[in-house]
Amino acid sequence: MVTLFWARTDAVGGSTQSEWKCHEKLTEYCLQLREREITAEAGLCAVIHCSFKTPQSFIPSSLVWFKCEPGQKCSASDIIFHSKNPNKIQPHFSGRVLLLEPDLTQRKCSIIINDLQLSDSGTYQFRVNSNNSGLSFSSSRATVSVKALQQKPTVQTPALTEGQHSALTCTAPGLCSGSEPTFTWTWRGAGDAPPNVTTATTDRLTPVNHRHSSTLELTASAELHGAELSCTVSYKPSSSSTQDSVRINVTYVKDLEVSGDTVVKEGDSLNVTCSVDSFPPSRLMWFGPNKTRLNVSETTESSSQTDLGSASLLIHNVTQAQSGQYMCEGLHLNSSQTRDVHISVCPPATVSLLPALIVSLILNVVFIVVIVFLVL
Repeated sequence: MVTLFWARTDAVGGSTQSEWKCHEKLTEYCLQLREREITAEAGLCAVIHCSFKTPQSFIPSSLVWFKCEPGQKCSASDIIFHSKNPNKIQPHFSGRVLLLEPDLTQRKCSIIINDLQLSDSGTYQFRVNSNNSGLSFSSSRATVSVKALQQKPTVQTPALTEGQHSALTCTAPGLCSGSEPTFTWTWRGAGDAPPNVTTATTDRLTPVNHRHSSTLELTASAELHGAELSCTVSYKPSSSSTQDSVRINVTYVKDLEVSGDTVVKEGDSLNVTCSVDSFPPSRLMWFGPNKTRLNVSETTESSSQTDLGSASLLIHNVTQAQSGQYMCEGLHLNSSQTRDVHISVCPPATVSLLPALIVSLILNVVFIVVIVFLVL
């Protein structure tokens, strides 16, 4: 079998992605490597895109890929893929290399290398063989550099509302058809962990490209608001892992609460606060006995796990005329709730002279009795 090599480069077929490289004399034999240098990450996959053109008389019988030592000729011991004889493949690459288009008559030679490891860095070359023509030709070499895993998974969280069932999805990086990664969900700042029902899924995009993901199903609660959710994806063959975290927001609202002394003396200060724990923060308003809105101080306090809206009813030098039924109203998104509060203003304390007069009268009577007794 005669093997063809290329000595010059010609632009053939008007390709805009990369140049076709044709044989110097047999110009009908051409090949194309879309990228000569490919960077990938451990645990994921790398794709080497290539195509070839031959006369119709050249019928491809087998396609072979090699991982060759730099500066040395590729040999049988360097085979990482063989379309006809898988027994010739290096054990380290067995099952990890697939053709994107198995039909060789399509003149496609692209491969995907799954479950990448750092040791997969090197130079790669393919050869196409034809039994009927007795010819084969080899490509120039492509360089693959495998780096440590840097890409992160993608965590998608829908809008969460307390009491509703929701599904959160973690998608692993890469479109790889290799080993299924392991997904781990963890929580921080949520008290007891929520129901951790995990379902692994794989969406098939093409025969060799898969999207790996995991779904976490839960019933949202206010206790989960502000918690940090992390998804870790681990790849066993390369011992690589990657993680991404998101902060969870849960829409919720608790009941209105009123604090402060609702019974005061006339002339004192009235200070009653209406508050509600909710997310997003609720808007609170006070209404007087005549149902008119009062101009009171309103404050909103926030922390990492709770958003507390509050409104204070503050009246200095309160009078009895200000006694009555007040109402606090809380507005949260499209809902509202109210709380009635009865304010009682007592009259000021008065000093009574009657007890003193009675005591004085008794003393006078006793004095007179004593005088009379002495005279007699």
